[in-house]
Amino acid sequence: MTVEVAQSRRSKRVATGVVATVLRSLVEIGAAIKAFFRASNPASVGRRTESAAVETEGVATSQIPAHAEVEADAGISPIAHNELSQQEIERRRSLVRALFSDFWRGAHDKPVAFVERLDRAEDYLNERLAASGEFWRLDANTRVTLGLPPRNEGRKTTSP
Repeated sequence: MTVEVAQSRRSKRVATGVVATVLRSLVEIGAAIKAFFRASNPASVGRRTESAAVETEGVATSQIPAHAEVEADAGISPIAHNELSQQEIERRRSLVRALFSDFWRGAHDKPVAFVERLDRAEDYLNERLAASGEFWRLDANTRVTLGLPPRNEGRKTTSP
């Protein structure tokens, strides 16, 4: 093998690696943007057929009135607000409800207590939430926020 052929192959491998890294980064950025718009505009979840550009334009135009005045020194606050709107809480509850039903669909030996069924489904729910691009997980705080019962710590539960 000549030196030129070896260098050409190495260059192609390096270029392929760089392209793969860039594409992976773009996919991650896209997922983050999607999660951001889903969190900031819960109504957009139901409009999955519309393009992201239309959703972005809708958020930008519907939340800021045309006559609004913006102060020059009005910056972005570094403090995250943990308060969720009632609409977002309902969206999350319905998502948990749907995933919970998927988990137990077809199972014949369901526990009698709802708390135990929820505890057994929690890992599955969190996996599905992550796979769907949600940034939040079902944990003790989320259960309180969504009005779900706290985890039953008395027994260790297993998946069905």
